[in-house]
Amino acid sequence: MSAPLHPHGTSSISISLLPVAPDDVATLVDVHAAAFRSDQFSNLMLLNRDQNAHQALMLKSIQQWISAPAAKLTKAVDDEGQIVGWSCWISKGTDTPDDSVTTPQPVAEKKPEDVQKREPKTKPPQQQPAQQQDPSRALGGLMYKDMVSMEAKHLSGKRYMVLQALATDPKYQSRGVATKLVKNGLEAIDSEGLPCWIHASPSSYAIYEKAGFEEVGKSVYDLAEWAPGGKDGNRGWGDYAFRYMLRPAQHGH
Repeated sequence: MSAPLHPHGTSSISISLLPVAPDDVATLVDVHAAAFRSDQFSNLMLLNRDQNAHQALMLKSIQQWISAPAAKLTKAVDDEGQIVGWSCWISKGTDTPDDSVTTPQPVAEKKPEDVQKREPKTKPPQQQPAQQQDPSRALGGLMYKDMVSMEAKHLSGKRYMVLQALATDPKYQSRGVATKLVKNGLEAIDSEGLPCWIHASPSSYAIYEKAGFEEVGKSVYDLAEWAPGGKDGNRGWGDYAFRYMLRPAQHGH
């Protein structure tokens, strides 16, 4: 999943795009945690968790990605050498030498259904066994299942690239960092003639539309229904939409 972005900024920043090194991992974790701090879905997933839960999950994921042949991590560095953003693309599909790279995933609870057949707002079961995990964690599992189901529906049997992660330090958002990271990744992908997939958050999908991604599905979750205490929690969670976006293979590059 990509981090929240603000696609309408006009003040660009001078950056260099470089391969990620092992010494960068801690900084990548910090940038990702900061970028997601305002994201309501992420905040719901982190309720009642250890304060470092997000960092621990991302540390494990980045360490896996950085050692995987199928993954390509790129950092955006400003003129002072500070990492201000980063991306991770992963090659998947039938011809991939290492297709074992996975998305950081919550524990799944429910069997996925086709998103096109799902109600516009996905709600939790009315009754849950006493020993079942809390509703917010169940939502995380459901979201992951929905994502995997839609990805398989559109790309099963093909070789393709997934933008697994994209994060910009909040202090540098709206300054073209994410756009440059996406463009850089797509240039290499287009040279191979591969399609691309992204699971986009509400505030990031405009970046991908401009880059040629097309929305092929959407899941809308009423976060208050899944929050501890349900609607009675009254924390203004609201609806949250994940968009499934596909960029067809570009030929002739």
